Amino acid sequence: MSRVVMRDADVIASRLDEIQDKVRAMIADGSLQPGERVNEQALALQLGVGRNSAREALRSLERSGLVRIVPNRGAEVRKVSLEAALDLYDVRAGIARTAGRLAAARLEAEEENRVQALMDEMETALKARDGSTYHKLNTEFHNLLMAISKNPRLIDLNNTIEAELSLYLRKGVYTMAQMQLSHSEHSRLVDALRNGRVTEAAELFENHILAGKQRMLDTVTRSVSAA
Repeated sequence: MSRVVMRDADVIASRLDEIQDKVRAMIADGSLQPGERVNEQALALQLGVGRNSAREALRSLERSGLVRIVPNRGAEVRKVSLEAALDLYDVRAGIARTAGRLAAARLEAEEENRVQALMDEMETALKARDGSTYHKLNTEFHNLLMAISKNPRLIDLNNTIEAELSLYLRKGVYTMAQMQLSHSEHSRLVDALRNGRVTEAAELFENHILAGKQRMLDTVTRSVSAA
């Protein structure tokens, strides 16, 4: 009987994770906007799940910082201010420094090949001036470097920070020149990783995130000036 209960619990947890992933995707692609109220019943119908499952998934997303539960109103997608986004970037930079150090010390041959393959794909996207593809590959690149750190707690923390940042950032906001500069930073970082230069890799990864923070600020300034 206990084994059956454990299997049922695993199925429920897996189902909730799946619902959470779908809601995260809806937030990421703009289907759910910051500040928008999330109707539990409508969400449940859209995802083909029970209302209780939708409610539990939203509660879990509140703990991860993507959603907040408002008394007498229900759930709504959180808004993140520019000031909060800048703070998140600073935390993310500290995480990147640790990840860079660990990745340089723990990089394996198969991982090195995957890193280089992503670098080649990003180079191709830049030459084709395909910003959308570059953005997706850039996300995959960062996720891979975090995975190479082989520190689950660090990865979870980074995922939480990036999830909150996604509420402020939007895809396709960077210029081609900014993406090319980002890619050149990737190249220097990968060289340090591949050659086991631990201290340099840590510094380069941190500086890459801080440079991304400045690129974000430049983009916001440009958008305000154009308005």
